[in-house]
Amino acid sequence: MRRRLATAAVCGLMAASAWANPHRLDDSLSHTVPPNVQMQWRPVPPGQSDAGGMEAWLRVNVRINTRDWSGRNGRVYMVLPRDQASNIEAVWTTQGRLQPGRLVSGERTLVYAGQLPGAALEDQLQVRLRSGPDWQSSSRRLNFHFELDVD
Repeated sequence: MRRRLATAAVCGLMAASAWANPHRLDDSLSHTVPPNVQMQWRPVPPGQSDAGGMEAWLRVNVRINTRDWSGRNGRVYMVLPRDQASNIEAVWTTQGRLQPGRLVSGERTLVYAGQLPGAALEDQLQVRLRSGPDWQSSSRRLNFHFELDVD
């Protein structure tokens, strides 16, 4: 009996580790328009001294290589790792292939669920980036990427 429980526990841990280990997808053909974005100060409404911060708008032409997973069911997530600078919030709309959504530094959010079509997932995102008033960088690279959890 103990042997069966130990075997079941090991199998459960293996399954959990496989689920917790998403596959990073190649999105190297994705690009932003414009290629470099300048964050601008948001206006501070009268009487709200803590409401300021930085904001930028851009378009992202997304092309995610799904060739190795074509025909399989899964979930694709957009990820924005946390870095040492001010938190960033990204909010976007899409043209329909991917899901619109919201993402904050250190999180991932679902952008596609279902059968992966052909060699690539493609869409165009209209993105608003916002940070708090603690933004201190004149130059910063945001390292968005995509991950796949296969069903």
